[in-house]
Amino acid sequence: MVSFIQNIPVAYLRHGLKTGLACLIAYEGSRAMGLPYGFWAVISTVIVMQVYVADSVRMCLYRFFGTAMGAIIGITAIWLFPPGDLWNDLAIFLTLGFCAFMTRYSPRYRMAAITVSVVFVGSFGSPTEERILYACWRLLEITVGVGTAFLVSILIFPERLEAHLMERLDTQMSQAATLCRELTATFVRGETPPPLKDLQALTTQVRMNRDSLTGITHHELLLGRRGRKDTLVSIIQRLERTCDHLAVMAHALENEALLKERFHMEKELETLAEACAVVLEQMQTPHPGRDPRPVVEALTACDDYLLRLRSQGATLRFNLDMLAGFYEFYSALKSLAQDLGS
Repeated sequence: MVSFIQNIPVAYLRHGLKTGLACLIAYEGSRAMGLPYGFWAVISTVIVMQVYVADSVRMCLYRFFGTAMGAIIGITAIWLFPPGDLWNDLAIFLTLGFCAFMTRYSPRYRMAAITVSVVFVGSFGSPTEERILYACWRLLEITVGVGTAFLVSILIFPERLEAHLMERLDTQMSQAATLCRELTATFVRGETPPPLKDLQALTTQVRMNRDSLTGITHHELLLGRRGRKDTLVSIIQRLERTCDHLAVMAHALENEALLKERFHMEKELETLAEACAVVLEQMQTPHPGRDPRPVVEALTACDDYLLRLRSQGATLRFNLDMLAGFYEFYSALKSLAQDLGS
């Protein structure tokens, strides 16, 4: 039992407690205000409460503004269209068709369509004044639920997506460092297959960082710490470039004949790869930084050694395909080093 509890992610444990608390506050708040349909407040709270602050804020905005637009459209339809099956059918067709079309400009119109369905169709047969009052009650109740979820999310144990993203970036930096070492070891020794699956998995994860950053920028950093955006953008861009360099290195290793040759500078290449890997690891939080000097020194040593090999004619024994493969790998590793050393 103890081990089971220890394996539960803290973020989700807090999320469960916060959601239960927010629903309770929304329900009691609705009762205190005398709202006739308080369950809508509870339902809205459940819908918009998310694990991370950025996601909760996004859902709050989506739910509130979508409901407000739907209530306005529904009230307008109630005013404009007289009672009757034919008029009701026409109103449903026009209002919901309009909302569906407007999703081209904003996904909030999808929520607006749901609200129109509830306030317009759900009030069939009632007097106009009651139908309009019903729409106003729904808007007020959902505002209570959304507002409660928003306050609980940002005030009680706020779980910031920014912190989660930074942890993910740290892991990706470590994985990139390991791949740099492994790809170079495969190139200079040819004993183990290149870790292509690991590289593909890392590349997929890195691509997802942009989506998380967008959510943080639009919904989380609005609440403070705006200066973090530049740091996050810089780290994400560097990781993306690193994956591009590693992908070129992996592409060069697809030439199996290349792995059977010795290029007389194995030590220098491994030293350069290790220097790059160390810099990647140094960029992790809590205090990301880097000392580029070992990278610059290792890169200079590689270039000097390669020039000596060329002057001695050591590369003449390789055919063009072999030389192209070598320079493809070395150019990618060199570009990575220059990027990290700048």
